[in-house]
Amino acid sequence: MHTYFHTTLGFCLWDILALIVLIVLVVVLVAHIIRQRKREKEFEDELEQKQQQAPARTVRQ
Repeated sequence: MHTYFHTTLGFCLWDILALIVLIVLVVVLVAHIIRQRKREKEFEDELEQKQQQAPARTVRQ
């Protein structure tokens, strides 16, 4: 099997493992970016709500 990969495909078993790790890292990175954007959107919405409530509090006082 080792000879087959080396001669036919031009790479070894370590290259396949490195490729698998790279794919996993890319998937994790994409998932992190998606979750981070969702958290930022939620934070901006919450901040907007608090800013809208702030003038109402100052008028009452």
